Amino acid sequence: MFADSDEGRHEGAPVEVWWWWGHNPDATVGVYIGLELRGQRLDYWAGLVRLGVPYLYVEELDGTGLRAGLEIKPPQMWADHGCDVPFMQWSLGNEAHGVMLDDPTEAWRTAYGRPVPVTFDVEWHASAPPTAIDARGYEQMGEVDAHIETEEGLIEFVGLAGRLHKWGGPHLPAAFAMPVAGDGLRAPYRRSDGVHVDQVLARDGWFARTVGTR
Repeated sequence: MFADSDEGRHEGAPVEVWWWWGHNPDATVGVYIGLELRGQRLDYWAGLVRLGVPYLYVEELDGTGLRAGLEIKPPQMWADHGCDVPFMQWSLGNEAHGVMLDDPTEAWRTAYGRPVPVTFDVEWHASAPPTAIDARGYEQMGEVDAHIETEEGLIEFVGLAGRLHKWGGPHLPAAFAMPVAGDGLRAPYRRSDGVHVDQVLARDGWFARTVGTR
């Protein structure tokens, strides 16, 4: 099984990735945060989806600024990911500028949209033990308490959540069936290697798949 130390960084791993997702009970608002490390380079993503509101998207691709633990400080932003109790509780936060995207798939292109300041304050709590996804990774179900500050004000919700941590390779969601766009809130993102990933928050939670490259 996994040791408490597995929650942190694995020195020597060429790639290591952490992801967290959460949504309210009726899936009308959701949040995600992702961090991938490749030596001293990093990709970082965060997003907020809401029914009837443009997609708020934050990215830092092939960036620098890795500090101790899982704190990052690239130019013009800050984020931290703290394990408070191994396999039980995480505290996640950022201060950044994102973009509001009327067309969520713009995240696959130039991610051009209306710039907005944003602050994420997310508490993640486990509701079940971790489950191995391979010899070097696990996923875990939980609950989320999210507070996202935007220019519109404070968005708060509690609800269901999941997370994933793996080392030795990137997280590339499998191409399994997803709800059609009209059945959920889309939150796609792009990777620094050019891979495009589609995400949808549907009634049954978050779904994702790799859909191609630029």
